[in-house]
Amino acid sequence: MINKIRFYSKLGYKLIKKEVISRDDYKEEYDKVSETYHYWLKEMGRYTDNIIHSKHIEVDKELKILDFACGTGYITKGLLNKSTEYKITSVDQSDKMLEKLLDRDNPRVTASQSDGIEFLKTTNERYDVIFFGWALSYFNHNELLKLFNSVLKPGGILGIITNVEGTLDKIESIFLNVMSEKQEEVIKPMDIKFNLPKGKKGLVRWCSKYGFKALEVEEGEVFFSFKEPEELLQWLNITGAAAGTRKIFKNYHEVKPLIIEKIKKEKYKNGVYEINHKFAYGIFRKE
Repeated sequence: MINKIRFYSKLGYKLIKKEVISRDDYKEEYDKVSETYHYWLKEMGRYTDNIIHSKHIEVDKELKILDFACGTGYITKGLLNKSTEYKITSVDQSDKMLEKLLDRDNPRVTASQSDGIEFLKTTNERYDVIFFGWALSYFNHNELLKLFNSVLKPGGILGIITNVEGTLDKIESIFLNVMSEKQEEVIKPMDIKFNLPKGKKGLVRWCSKYGFKALEVEEGEVFFSFKEPEELLQWLNITGAAAGTRKIFKNYHEVKPLIIEKIKKEKYKNGVYEINHKFAYGIFRKE
């Protein structure tokens, strides 16, 4: 018990001092994930389609669109197929993800490898629409939404899809327990949980605080099952769902067996190992 108290005290200190997984760490992780990210898109891209094809975004009008944290370009590709009138700026920190961006050489697409916050702070462009898919947890939402408001034209549209609280159930506690038992292997923690809204109501509350009116908001949850705990952990790693967790430890392979052991204990249900992806999405208008 005393050992755990000391551990959480050290963890709290690191969080306060911002000695946490950094944007550079996430960039390195997503550079690796770029080769396998299509597994995530194959399963979850269909939900992203809900914001791409929203009735609130005009089709036959020339729109200047920002695909923020664009990854391998799923949203960009969808927009190019939706209308020939769109001009798209696709921004991501990972150059390896951008290399996979479909239609990168399309004259209607400008791809930019950049830290997202720095891009928003320095751009002189003003956009009709911003799309933001699956990356809210990696940003300070207060800073980000304020910047989104500043680069959107009056009446501009913001489309978001994001993980929410309750996603990847028990995975956080599994990693915390491993960190507690393998304290000598811990370099720095993650602080993603603080940037996950509480469902669609939380997403609306965050956006409304920065001048965005909800036009359409929904939420959902998807479950994936695996025969072995190793397969569940592999899914988390190859899809980027647990991006950054390998950077917590000095030697990830040293703690991996313990992670698998705890997944085996905590995630077994009805003969399989199950993981959930809980999310919300919405279309908002700048007031």
